[in-house]
Amino acid sequence: MTGVSPRPHGQTLSGAFVTGALGFVGRHLTTALLQAGSPVYGLGKQPDGVPLPATAGELVLSGPDPELAGAYRYSGPAGTLAYMDLDLEDGSTLAGLLARLQPAVVYHLAAQSSAAVSFREPAATLRTNLLGTLNLLEAVRQLPKDLRPAVLVIGSAEEYGPQPPDAPPLREDAPLNPISPYGVSKAAQSLLCRQYVRSYDLRVVLTRSFSHTGPGQDERFVFPSFARQIAAAETGRGPRVIRVGNLDAIRDFLDVRDVVRAYLALIEDGTSGQVYHVCSGKPLSIRQGLDMLLTEARVPVTIEPDPDRSRPADIPVLVGDNSKLRTCTGWEPEWEISHTLAALLAEARKETT
Repeated sequence: MTGVSPRPHGQTLSGAFVTGALGFVGRHLTTALLQAGSPVYGLGKQPDGVPLPATAGELVLSGPDPELAGAYRYSGPAGTLAYMDLDLEDGSTLAGLLARLQPAVVYHLAAQSSAAVSFREPAATLRTNLLGTLNLLEAVRQLPKDLRPAVLVIGSAEEYGPQPPDAPPLREDAPLNPISPYGVSKAAQSLLCRQYVRSYDLRVVLTRSFSHTGPGQDERFVFPSFARQIAAAETGRGPRVIRVGNLDAIRDFLDVRDVVRAYLALIEDGTSGQVYHVCSGKPLSIRQGLDMLLTEARVPVTIEPDPDRSRPADIPVLVGDNSKLRTCTGWEPEWEISHTLAALLAEARKETT
């Protein structure tokens, strides 16, 4: 099996380029790359009028980057990130940036990543997830062949849509049947990437990543929301009531740190044009995860349904088969979900003190 990372003889590419570098997974990935000794460049786009975050995980904004005009420097224990506040919809600026930096690898994480939000903002979701990916692929295509980086593009299990309750874990050849604008955007992204591999011989590896969580995840997502509600109840800053959506949905959760390890492995050993499931292979209902958190709660709390936390259309069961990833890379998950949820609650407690 041929990997995507080896580069032509004499090529002087270096470093990693991460879109969505200050996002949930992006922060963990950037830290892992810096710890491995790689220079890291990143981009993302703040909403209009919203300043850059002063901190992003272990990274702290220290001012303009002295070596990359227009960039900002984030520093942490593992090193520094040169970060551009740039919208992927600005294709010409993106192309110029890649031509200037000549990274060896690109990790494309930037996305509108909430299926629930996509029902409220379908057009913005498609622009960000599909048009943004198109501009990135075009920026890579415009480079001379010996300067084109390997690219890892992150897709979603939401591309598959509903499955029968007794369906076995999904394999990568399962039919796509998305039911949210987010799922549609990611399915279209997958098809677009494979077309660019076939038409232009780009080196692009794709994932369909299943649910993941861990320290630093936004409370728009289910388990961080539960953890923050529990922590607020413990301190008296919130009611002793956990407001919930659909607790019967069954998902396949990984710790974000296992996800990052999978991405690093795939950029090295994945095959261009192929899709890989990044998942645990184990079903977990939202109710089971909530119960794990409640067993750690320091005060008694009750549960109250909240219609605003339910999607217009939901997928009852979504569990993946990760054997292709494991066979290709030797990757295995290291984190038990109970430990991940305990870490989420510990983080929420720190934020509410």
